[in-house]
Amino acid sequence: MSKAAIERRVITILYDFQKARKVWGDLVSDGLTQANALVNVQLQQGYVDSPGYWPPALDRFLDLKERFEGKLQKRAVAIVEDFETTFSKMSAQYSKMKLQTSQLEYLMEEATETFGEAFVYRDFFGTTCTLEQIRIQLDRVFALYTEQIILNREILDHLVARNQHYQPQFISASASATTSARGSSDDRSTKDSVALDTTSINDDNDPNDQHGLGAMIPPVRGDKDQGMVLLSAWLNQPHLKTDVLATFDEFCQVELFGNET
Repeated sequence: MSKAAIERRVITILYDFQKARKVWGDLVSDGLTQANALVNVQLQQGYVDSPGYWPPALDRFLDLKERFEGKLQKRAVAIVEDFETTFSKMSAQYSKMKLQTSQLEYLMEEATETFGEAFVYRDFFGTTCTLEQIRIQLDRVFALYTEQIILNREILDHLVARNQHYQPQFISASASATTSARGSSDDRSTKDSVALDTTSINDDNDPNDQHGLGAMIPPVRGDKDQGMVLLSAWLNQPHLKTDVLATFDEFCQVELFGNET
């Protein structure tokens, strides 16, 4: 393999990584629409049990409440399925990003064997960076997505738990509550497609945890408040630090993509 071939391969790796990030961003928008629809349905389900929204006079109509609840539940189940599909697609993009980081590591090993350590660790590969520095930048961004996909799974599980009339407590709930909310989805292939340490998900109730929902949002009361917190967490994707991502985008453009002919 020539040095020019290595350079072309690195550029391809970064292009594929950036493409997966773009698709991820589109899926965040899709997921937000689905999450918002699910929260709205859940609020309507709560209204059925509230005399202020469901006058007792309506109880004179046989099975009206049950039929209305059944309709809402059917709609909620359909939304959850769509949301799970979106997360599955997001997991696929995460897997693609992981593949690119692995391919770059393999390429570095091959380059070291062929051209020596100086080519990888000391010689400029782009404008002012080495091949090792490219790997460091890529790993830094990938680490953010690793944290974020864990949080996204957590948000989805909390929303599904709400639909099952289980109200998660963000700060003080036991770890077993989180596990039970997730139990029905443990065997889904969407989780198998992402190699994650699920223990970090179950620790979200630890007030000292800096990655789960409990670390980044205060305890709230009320279905509407909880729903808005979950929607905000999904919308903002808080682990994807904008300054780090902007630096990486500029790095790719200046150091590599800008040198293409």
